[in-house]
Amino acid sequence: MKKIILTISILLLLASPVSAQKKAFSKNSAKKETAIKSLAFSAPFIVTGAALYGAQGRKFQPIREGISPGFSTHVDEYIQYSPLAMLYGLKIAGVEGRSSWGKTIVTNAISAAAMGAIVNGMKYTIKEPRPDGSRDNGYPSGHTALAFMSANMVHHEYGLTRSPWYSAAAYGLATTTAVLRVMNNAHYAQDVIMGAGIGILSTEFGYFVADLIFKDRGSLLGERERTFGNTDSPYSYFGINMGYNKIFNKMKISGIDMESGWGTTASIDGAWYFNNMWGAGINASANNASTSLVNPIYYSSSVSGSIMGVTTPALNWYTVSAGPRISAKAGNILRFGAGFDLGYAYIKESSNVSFPLYSKSGLFLGGTLFAERDIIDGVLVRLFAKSDNSFFGNERPDISSLVLGWSVAINLNYW
Repeated sequence: MKKIILTISILLLLASPVSAQKKAFSKNSAKKETAIKSLAFSAPFIVTGAALYGAQGRKFQPIREGISPGFSTHVDEYIQYSPLAMLYGLKIAGVEGRSSWGKTIVTNAISAAAMGAIVNGMKYTIKEPRPDGSRDNGYPSGHTALAFMSANMVHHEYGLTRSPWYSAAAYGLATTTAVLRVMNNAHYAQDVIMGAGIGILSTEFGYFVADLIFKDRGSLLGERERTFGNTDSPYSYFGINMGYNKIFNKMKISGIDMESGWGTTASIDGAWYFNNMWGAGINASANNASTSLVNPIYYSSSVSGSIMGVTTPALNWYTVSAGPRISAKAGNILRFGAGFDLGYAYIKESSNVSFPLYSKSGLFLGGTLFAERDIIDGVLVRLFAKSDNSFFGNERPDISSLVLGWSVAINLNYW
C-alpha cells in the first residue's frame, strides 16, 4: 500500500503549472512539451496498474464477489468496439474532426499496432492467471486497452476540436468495458487499469508518429491547447475511488468477539462546488474485509493449537451518503480540503460460516480529508483519508474504519 500512495503522491506533485513551464521551453521544445503532456495523460493509469500488480490488486476481487458473485454477461465483448464505432460513425456522418480520413486511418493503425505489441508482449511474458482461472494471460486487459485507445482517438479528433462531451461519451464507454471485465471475473482491477493506460499511451504515440509522417497534410481542425488545470478554483468532479480500509473496533458477531485486518473499498464519488470554497458531494461505496476471532484459543484443538473447522464471516457492507465539501488552494501545486457525509449503510448476510451474520440497514457517518490535482485534459487525480462509521445495532456489528485511497476522476470544470 505504501508504494501505491507514494507513486500517486508523485503524480499529484508533477510539475508546476504549464504557464510556468512554457517560460522554460523554447520554441524548439514544442515536441518535448507535447511528449510530457502525453505521458502525463497516461501516467496515473500506468503507475497505478503497476503498483497494484500482484497480491495488492487481487485484494479488490472480494468486492466483486460480495456485490454479485454470479454476474456474467457477453456485452463487454461488443462494447469494447463502441468508441471505435463512435469515431468512424462521426466521420461517416460528415462531422469534421482533427484529421482527414487518410490521416485518421494511419493514426489508428499505428496506435493499434503499438497497443497490440505492448499488451500481447506483457500478457505472454508475465503470464498472469485470470481470476476465473481460465487462462494465464490476464495482465493487462486487451479489451480495456482497445476501448481506451479508441476513446482517446475520439478525444483527439472531436473532444479537443469540437466539444469535450465527445470525449466524455467515449471514455464513459471505455470505462464501462473495464468495469464489465472485472464484474465478469475475467480480470483483476490492476489488469484493466494498466490496460487503460496502455491504450491511452498508444494513441498518443500514434498521433506523434502520424504527425511526423503527414506534417501539416491531413490536418483539418486545430486542437485547443492541452494544459494542466490551474488550482485557482475548486474541482467539481465525478470519478471512481479505490482504497484500503482498516476496522479499528472489536465486533460481536453471533455473540463472539471478532476483529478485522486491512480490507478493500471501491466507490463512485463526486462533488459540485457552488463558489470558490464550498460545495456538496455524494458517495456510494462497497467495502469488504475478513474477520478473525479475538480469542481463538477457545475454539482451537488442544493438540495442534489450530482452529478446527471454524470459519468466520466476511464483512460486505455498502454505504450511500452525501454532505458538504470545502476546498482550498495550496499554492500552484494542488488543492486540499475536507468533507462530511451522512447517509445509509447496509451490511450483507454471511450465513455459510460457523458464526453467521445477518443483513441489516443502518446509519452512516463519515469525514474525509483530501488532496487533488488536475493532471491534463480534465483528468483529476485525488488522494484521500476517510473516517467511515456504520451503525447497525440489534446485535449487528457497528463498523468504525479508516479508508486510505486514491482516484482518477473527470474534472467537470473542464467539460
